[in-house]
Amino acid sequence: MGKRKIASSTAATAKKAKATTVSPGTTTITTTTTTTASSSSTTAIAAGTTASTITSAALKEYPYTKDYDMKGPAIIFFRRLQSKYGGKERTPKLQDELCEEITGQICGDVDPYDIKTVLKLNDQAAGGNDKEITSRLADGILRGGLPRCPKCFGGRLRYGMPKWESSKYKGKAKRDSPLKGRERFHCPGYFDDDRYVNCTFEALDGIERLPWRYP
Repeated sequence: MGKRKIASSTAATAKKAKATTVSPGTTTITTTTTTTASSSSTTAIAAGTTASTITSAALKEYPYTKDYDMKGPAIIFFRRLQSKYGGKERTPKLQDELCEEITGQICGDVDPYDIKTVLKLNDQAAGGNDKEITSRLADGILRGGLPRCPKCFGGRLRYGMPKWESSKYKGKAKRDSPLKGRERFHCPGYFDDDRYVNCTFEALDGIERLPWRYP
């Protein structure tokens, strides 16, 4: 009988505790546990939100953050070039000198992949052979990055002599331009999915360069 009374008393206490949990304004261990779990869940969401915000900000400032796999000497080399040549007036002689210095480092501490990484970071065209990407990098160091085309908003502007003036492109008509034979800003067009969109934008000046950045 004594054991049955104890068991009944324990069951009654359990029911009372359960009922108390439902009653408003009463604090129990169950309520505390539930509150803690809820707080933990809220904290987890908040932490996730914070992490996502930081990541988004980093990717917004450096669009190719995840692609960085550059060797330390390469980064030091690029920063040294920026310190030595950055902000100086661009001349053919200085451009050639800078290209020669960069080319001399290729297959050493710096390889084409590193050059393309810096070009991508600055939202510049990273395709082409070693000579083309080296020249593009040198131009960026000396003058800053090239913005998107102000006419079509899809193509990346380039500076120099357009390729269609010096070589024949299959399937593309050679353009006649009043600026023919002169180095200038020009838009090569862009691809919208698989469709090529032609653009005829050209200008000698009036294009604001973008700040040049490194990892």
